Amino acid sequence: MNQAGQQLLAAVREQIEHLIAGENVPAVAVPEDCDADVTGLVETFNKYLAQLNDAKAFIIALANGNLDVTPPPRNQISAPYKQLHSSLQHLTWQTRQIAHGDYEQRVHFLGGFSQSFNSMVEALAEKERTEAELKDARNQVQQLEGIIPICMYCKQIRDDKESWHRVEDYISKHSQAQFSHGICPTCFDKTMKDHDLKKSESSRL
Repeated sequence: MNQAGQQLLAAVREQIEHLIAGENVPAVAVPEDCDADVTGLVETFNKYLAQLNDAKAFIIALANGNLDVTPPPRNQISAPYKQLHSSLQHLTWQTRQIAHGDYEQRVHFLGGFSQSFNSMVEALAEKERTEAELKDARNQVQQLEGIIPICMYCKQIRDDKESWHRVEDYISKHSQAQFSHGICPTCFDKTMKDHDLKKSESSRL
């Protein structure tokens, strides 16, 4: 190996040390009078360095939350991050679907985050179901509010159109209540006494 080759290998070794330290390094220039084997090694190193720099730029953008970044093509160094990039894009789409009410979305690729995310979606779905049930209940229940004008003699109720209605008719119209007629003990006793009295009077005639 001639002196140029030795200097070239030393330059590559130095660049690798900088890479290990996390520094950005340029490609190594190859002199014309270098050995063919050393030249091939350095050219391969420069190809690797180019892929490494492309992958690093992609990963930094991804770490900063830029999901619009385009993964470098034919770059095996960034291959695992391409999968993460795709998964995060899908997660973004799922989040938009959930925002529009699709609570069937679930995440399965982020471990503990997936469990928390899925629990959140289930809680949102339950909250919406509860709110829908409450809204439906409010729509079904009509409350009688305020002062109701009622006749002190016949007990009919006056509506806002100055018409008079039986208590049963008024309440049925303004609520979901339904009436089932029966007879209380007091009225039963009074009715039976009246009936017995009428029967006794009829027997005297």
